[in-house]
Amino acid sequence: MKVKFLPYQPHCFAFGGFEIQMLSALKALENAGVDVEKMNVWSRDNDYQIVHCWGLDLANYENVKWAKKSGKMVVVTALVGYYEALVEKLKFTISSSFYKERLIKEMVTYIDRFVVLNELQANIIHEHYGVAREKIHVIPNIVDEKFYQIATENTIIADYVLIVGNVCTRKNQLALAKACVLENLQLTIIGGVLRGEEGYGEQLQQIVDNNANITWIKGLKENSAELLDYYKKCSIFALPSFIEQQPISLLEAAVMNKPLLIANKAYGKQKYYQNSYLVDPGSVKSIQDGLRKVINDKSSYLPDQDLLKECKSENVGKAYMEVYQRFNA
Repeated sequence: MKVKFLPYQPHCFAFGGFEIQMLSALKALENAGVDVEKMNVWSRDNDYQIVHCWGLDLANYENVKWAKKSGKMVVVTALVGYYEALVEKLKFTISSSFYKERLIKEMVTYIDRFVVLNELQANIIHEHYGVAREKIHVIPNIVDEKFYQIATENTIIADYVLIVGNVCTRKNQLALAKACVLENLQLTIIGGVLRGEEGYGEQLQQIVDNNANITWIKGLKENSAELLDYYKKCSIFALPSFIEQQPISLLEAAVMNKPLLIANKAYGKQKYYQNSYLVDPGSVKSIQDGLRKVINDKSSYLPDQDLLKECKSENVGKAYMEVYQRFNA
């Protein structure tokens, strides 16, 4: 059983949590003894059985189609929307008949196994795309073992709020910064500006320049000792994003046993983030009030550490291996 990984886009064009997970899963599978490697798109080597595509969207349409025509088993790790708002559901319905979603529904027929992050996404794949339940597997994101190791160490907590991730409108760092200024809290932002979001980055920079209590570190390597140290010492971790799937930064903070403040969106209600304080991401006041409540009662907003063991690399690697093994059953 030989597996080839195929990304959604070249990593030089866009690189974030999904791409980190792809590489983490590759390493976890290698450690589990699976014969897996990155696909060389220039190679004519056809001696493998499974194509594992990352991303259920149009960029993978031809990849999935031709993989199936070539007699390969096709696995797709899919990020799907939660369709929380009525307008999102309406757009999906219209697109299903005329454009993007119609093609994705056709693409779905070529896929043998789907991997999603949680039960809500499994329901969406089943109900919106008509995929049989037995073809859908729920496997969470991986948290690097370094976070589990350092979580057991004694830590001197510094009094700052932490947010980690690409700086962009979706992740809502600007509103968090404004809330921290109003509440007179220290805030550390870690992350570079996402391409195409330079205007948003300039707005954030203005607030940083005018407020000494905000520190912006424009990028640290994932799982680095310096990044772990910021996680270790923060008093609160916040991520009031408008849209997310299963943010790794939240999982990392949860493993470090930090109180969490998250947007009141579907992604924030996953089991791994239970006990988090939920806020309206469109309201600076809601975020401000939430920060105050979490600071005054940190112990009430701590995650369940037993559930987070599912995100260990060896457990995720084993889960993916079992997906592949089903083809031999």
